[in-house]
Amino acid sequence: MKVEILSRELIKPYSATPPSLRNYNISLIDEVSPNVNVPTIFYYQANNIAVNTKHLKKSLSKVLTIFHPFAGRYIKESHSVDCNDQGAEFVEAKVDVQLHDLLSQRKNLKVEVLNDLIPCPIGAVDEYTDPLLAVQVSSFSCGGFAIAVCSSHRIADLSTKISFVNEWALAAGQQLLSGDDNKVPNSWNFDSALLFPGQNLPCLPSGLSRDKEIIQVHKVVTKIFYLSESKILSIRERAKVDNSSKKSPTRVQSVFGILGKAMIDVHVANPENPKGYAVVQAVNIRDRTSPPLKNQFGNLYLAACVQSVAGPEGVGLPCFVDCLSSSVKRAVDNCSVLLSLQKEGQTLLSQELGELLKSLARPEICFAGTFSSWCKFPLYEADFGWGKPLWVSGANIPMKNTVVLVDEKSGGGIEAWVTLDESDMQKFITHREIIDIMDCQ
Repeated sequence: MKVEILSRELIKPYSATPPSLRNYNISLIDEVSPNVNVPTIFYYQANNIAVNTKHLKKSLSKVLTIFHPFAGRYIKESHSVDCNDQGAEFVEAKVDVQLHDLLSQRKNLKVEVLNDLIPCPIGAVDEYTDPLLAVQVSSFSCGGFAIAVCSSHRIADLSTKISFVNEWALAAGQQLLSGDDNKVPNSWNFDSALLFPGQNLPCLPSGLSRDKEIIQVHKVVTKIFYLSESKILSIRERAKVDNSSKKSPTRVQSVFGILGKAMIDVHVANPENPKGYAVVQAVNIRDRTSPPLKNQFGNLYLAACVQSVAGPEGVGLPCFVDCLSSSVKRAVDNCSVLLSLQKEGQTLLSQELGELLKSLARPEICFAGTFSSWCKFPLYEADFGWGKPLWVSGANIPMKNTVVLVDEKSGGGIEAWVTLDESDMQKFITHREIIDIMDCQ
């Protein structure tokens, strides 16, 4: 697949950001978030309406007026955003293949090719010249197209970005179909730093360079595994701690369990020298605090962590899933008191994040993995006026030992995006649990 860049420009907010909002301080959770750009790519089928980038730019400008930090620049010395309206980057490109050919290869897709559809390198963050939001619109030879949105994890999580994209799509769709450009997005709150003040904690290091991701350089590969609804039901049954129990673990925890077990087995199972491992799972806190943090800009998650030592034969699936579920439950329970405890809640969060960073650096931890679920997020609602996306994907983010789960469009199955270094991936796909998953594809 060959991608040709046609143009590159900055889209500024339609209205200037007021002086009172020019300085946006990031929160404690923003501080520890990885210094990476997170890509999300939306794919749309060919239709009788040509891709109108003019209307996309105009609607983007309108929505940036509300989501003003995305048009600013990050100041790493002060852990803040200068909301100077420099703008979000907008790239236009054309692709020499048909969209159908790309989508038909999904089960055997070399994920790194998707990185040609994103507008900036994953690791190009933290410099004042780096846009905090970048978009690439790629037109395929058949008339289909992809809209890739990269946002800096320094200031936004997936929930914030998807809300932004859906607001943009709604404004763009209304403008395209009816000429109405008066759509006003929902109001948003930009005071996360007041709720969870920063404390100059270091971020989770990505280990990435600022250059374009190249497999031969990073030697880290991403592979997509598809789990059907029936396969997930089977895994949930196997993951029960007590076979007599009527309650199964959740579909997300069960899938994390089966994939995490194989990853840990590959790394640390050793009959003569059992080794320690740590797994961190992000837990969205927006709907779990009291009161709920609706329309809150930024990173708002807790890190549920499991630390243990693998046995001679690795880890047992029921025990591992139970530990994952228990760690998430503890995080959810903490969510309910974070705001009501005020200063004590802030201290609790600070202590937990500080301990997490220390734990991952301990010498006895021989494997550290990061799990994130995109399930239940409204990824497939972004209709820019040409219908909803055929597929929503990530790209190859060369941070090893990560798993991202995404609902299939049908809602029943799950796509698991697993990233490992090349040698570990070869061992991973030959693990008996993974062979079982692959045999059912």
